[in-house]
Amino acid sequence: MGLAISTELPLIVLNSQRAGPSTGMPTKTEQSDLFQAVYGRNADSPVCVLAARSPADCFDVGIEAIRIATKFMTPVIILTDGYIGNAAEPWLIPDVNALTKFPVSFETQVTDFHPFKRDPETLARSWAVPGTPGLEHRIGGIEKDFNSGHISYEPFNHQKMTDVRKAKIDGIANDSPIQNVDNGRESGQMVVVGWGSTYGPISRAVENLLADRLEVSHIHLRNIYPLPRNLGELLAGFERVVVPEMNNGQLLTVLRSEYLVDAQGINKVTGQPFTIAELENAIRTRMEA
Repeated sequence: MGLAISTELPLIVLNSQRAGPSTGMPTKTEQSDLFQAVYGRNADSPVCVLAARSPADCFDVGIEAIRIATKFMTPVIILTDGYIGNAAEPWLIPDVNALTKFPVSFETQVTDFHPFKRDPETLARSWAVPGTPGLEHRIGGIEKDFNSGHISYEPFNHQKMTDVRKAKIDGIANDSPIQNVDNGRESGQMVVVGWGSTYGPISRAVENLLADRLEVSHIHLRNIYPLPRNLGELLAGFERVVVPEMNNGQLLTVLRSEYLVDAQGINKVTGQPFTIAELENAIRTRMEA
């Protein structure tokens, strides 16, 4: 992963999470790799992280991951889990011609070719097909000079390259859809924030609570890193934020760190997915506290 970040090449990594650590419970589900996906590399080495909510959603998330990886020249991690991996659902395969196109542009001009010439909008570097005559250049894990692409140990250059790599990933938020509220109002007493395969039970639990006229909403995240550019504004509109996840509070920690929001967790690490009833009861208890 670090090598792909250093060389700034597109890469898709699919992580189907299971109960751990180590071999753990290999046939059981969990959501405990979020920290690993967002932070789990040496140095300051950010990548894009997306999460699928269902088997059908994996198709759309896969397309979006490839779009981001090739447009921003970066690795993208897709998080699923054992529950999604063992699930099935009918879904309509779309007309390929109806899908949004995102053609890849390769450098072909030998004159003034620069391997680290950056797109002013995305900060992605140039991409040449390996073996193209006249476009030979050096890549690798050792830091490169911002201007020449040659190996560099210069302190201020490393600072600049580190800042550019971070700014490139941060910019993905401006190229991604804003976050919507899946169910309920856009402000109110409580919002339930989920990600990944918890979508089904959270959605049904919130629907049941809304039917009982409780003031609760549901936000479900696809973009884990960088987070949606309007998420902080959405969370600020609610008195309470609750985050159910099948770990000990990893997204919860990220949201607290990023937005200084007093979010509360509903955590489960039994190797089993949440049930609608247990989420409904847990949310109701927190609303009545």
